[in-house]
Amino acid sequence: MVMTLEQIKVAMNDKVFNKIVDIFYRESEILTLLPFDDCVAEGGGNSTLRYTYVRKVLPAVAEFRKLYGEYTASEATVEQKIAQLAIMGGKIQLDRVLNKANGRFNNFAYQLEEHIKAVASLFNFTLINGDAVTTAEGDHPEFEGLDSMLAGTSTEYNAGGKIDLSTMAALKQNADEFYEALTLLAAETDADALLMNTKMISKIQTVARILGYKTEAEEAFGKKVITLDGLRFIDMKNHYTVAEGQATAQAVIPIATKTIGGQSTTGVTDIYGVKFDVNDGFHGITMNGSHVIESFLPDFTSPNPVKDAELELIGATVLKNTQHAGVLRNIKIA
Repeated sequence: MVMTLEQIKVAMNDKVFNKIVDIFYRESEILTLLPFDDCVAEGGGNSTLRYTYVRKVLPAVAEFRKLYGEYTASEATVEQKIAQLAIMGGKIQLDRVLNKANGRFNNFAYQLEEHIKAVASLFNFTLINGDAVTTAEGDHPEFEGLDSMLAGTSTEYNAGGKIDLSTMAALKQNADEFYEALTLLAAETDADALLMNTKMISKIQTVARILGYKTEAEEAFGKKVITLDGLRFIDMKNHYTVAEGQATAQAVIPIATKTIGGQSTTGVTDIYGVKFDVNDGFHGITMNGSHVIESFLPDFTSPNPVKDAELELIGATVLKNTQHAGVLRNIKIA
């Protein structure tokens, strides 16, 4: 069954689950739009959590023929792909006495929300940057991200060039070129949304203001969303890691240094376009019968003083048709 998290939330009709999903919504905008197919089933001793599917690479072609002539045989080009479900989550431990001592500050609720933010951050990061690791059998069993999926495809645009928006002078000079490239990405992929980082959204809003376009819309529940000609922009935000007591933030869609045309260029980023479609586009997968997100909450009235709580997301993303996702490379914004 194909469902979004909003549909799963309505079907569950569980207050705790609904609150958890609402936090995921705040932290990962793409999870409000991404359809999940619960198509991965365990059976026959199979516990690999793999999903095999066919990715359309090139369409079939048609041609004219003369009377008594023959058509040239052709076929659509497809690839067999294997996606591996990722299991991501975290654990909370809390002494029941500390839970009783809650005042205005509810430590358990705080820790749960922070773990939800961490899972959402990891999902966002892997959706873009996940690597496909080739095994000895030749398949790709990891949670593959869009960066890897689109490398070398016909919808990878501007891979050998750059568009400079790094200064106001450069932005004004290149606004039309950038807008044309952006609309081409959206049109060629029939995109429902464009994925980018926070600084890139700010640059696009400046371009839109210069060119006279509106970039804000309001959803039914009053939330402001960034759009351009009705196309939704999704801020993929930051991914946080902690090592040796230090937290490090990095943009999910990085601002990096690349070699372009033989020259090292700093401050370069990308924009991804996706069409959400479980049959012919980009979508999520999860286990059969799963709610994508699972929570395991403690009973503070039962024995054992230290209580565990766990939060888990089981899923991955797949691309059924490379013509329905694309990437605009090498936009210099810094």
